[in-house]
Amino acid sequence: MPDLKLTFKVIKAYTEKEMTEKCLSLLSSGIALKEETIDDVLSVLHNDLHYDFTGKENIRNKEAIIKIADRYDIFPENPVEFFRYVVYKTTKETLLIKNDDLINRIIQSKFNPTWLFESFGLEKLAQIFNRFKPLFLAYKNRAPKTINRISKLSKVHHQPLVSNPLNNATNMLLENSDLHWLENATPFALFKALSACYARMYGQNTFVYRVRNGKSWTKQSTGTSVNELNYGFILTYLKSKYNFSGKKFYFPENVEFGLPTSEKMFVGNIPTGTRFFGERLAVGIYWKNAWGAFDLDLSGLNIAGKIGWNSAYNQNEGQLMYSGDITNAPDGAVEYLYANRGLAAPTLVMSNVFNGNSDCGYKIIIGKGDAVSYDYMMNPNNLFAEARCQSVQKQTIVGMLLPKNEKQCFVLLNFGAGHSHVSGNTEVSVMATNALYQQWYEPVSFNHLIQELGAEIVPHREEADFDFSLDKLEKDSFTGIFK
Repeated sequence: MPDLKLTFKVIKAYTEKEMTEKCLSLLSSGIALKEETIDDVLSVLHNDLHYDFTGKENIRNKEAIIKIADRYDIFPENPVEFFRYVVYKTTKETLLIKNDDLINRIIQSKFNPTWLFESFGLEKLAQIFNRFKPLFLAYKNRAPKTINRISKLSKVHHQPLVSNPLNNATNMLLENSDLHWLENATPFALFKALSACYARMYGQNTFVYRVRNGKSWTKQSTGTSVNELNYGFILTYLKSKYNFSGKKFYFPENVEFGLPTSEKMFVGNIPTGTRFFGERLAVGIYWKNAWGAFDLDLSGLNIAGKIGWNSAYNQNEGQLMYSGDITNAPDGAVEYLYANRGLAAPTLVMSNVFNGNSDCGYKIIIGKGDAVSYDYMMNPNNLFAEARCQSVQKQTIVGMLLPKNEKQCFVLLNFGAGHSHVSGNTEVSVMATNALYQQWYEPVSFNHLIQELGAEIVPHREEADFDFSLDKLEKDSFTGIFK
């Protein structure tokens, strides 16, 4: 293309010490990480940096604790985390869920946990025996004497589970006596509670919940009067712990970053819920056959109907337009939705895997809209952001287009939407659409929180102590500042 701007990516070099600190910081941040990220970090630490784990690193990621124990024989001291490791050794499952599937897998396994249980200490395991009794009893055919001893010891050593009030911050008033829970919480657990209270303060009563596998479900809820008080309580604590007074932050114009609560709530290096603003926006998906799918189909769903590959290509005289259907991508292909300034209806942007794997790879492309021509639907020089990600299932909600303050707003989401082969209005409930609109129209953003914590926002990246330009984002950009 003539006049195409070349984009250069700068690859930074780190000393061994800096790289070790960054890797350990990621594992100790408390943010939930994808398995591939944990594997990559451990590989870099062990194979490239020759780091020897000691058990004193304060690793707070549950899956990382298990993998370190499995690979390097550094066992967790916490009874729950140790038992999680034993279950992982037995089933390769990292979740302690008391369901029939996991119980049957333990029963059918030939793994004998006797040595591990005895080396850790039966009295310590007795503290949690009653909490995970069905899972412990599933080991009885392999270690009957040991399980019987733990059971008897539990009558003396049992410790009841104490409820964390942060998990009930939307319906139970936090008090000064609860401060120790905040002091021991990760920043991301605090962000999660803060966001939940904020949403209910501003009237959200329907919620889409995203589970660990990226899929989602919807539930209605009622707000309570404690949300405003708890929001203030948590924010006051955050201000006391993370004071950014005197620090300068740069955020790109027309971008409001989502508040991160886990790595599974990221799209590439961009937090889920990040909002992009423009007079016009072009939103699309780019894929290659080699990434696992031949044919991906983009569509938009709103109250006016559907626009996309198997329906209209134009809605309301150009308020929303579709670039066209591409059915094969040997050298790469892209499909776009173009939102003009007249678009007034909140619109779900959907991706459907028509021909390919449900976990295929693709890029989400977000650009500032131009006058559409025969040459292109989006001028590549006006690219906002691109994020490489993975489809969660056949149907994925890529994001949502919202009219806001006389501009178009695209909210980046990328989570599973349903189980059928073709997207349509009948498959996305009014409740789910409502929930997403309520949740993302005015959420508490990372940008807003940073200002609340005392930082100065500067207009030029050269002035900033922390540069959050989209092309500068790294895995730990949003975690490293909360060490």
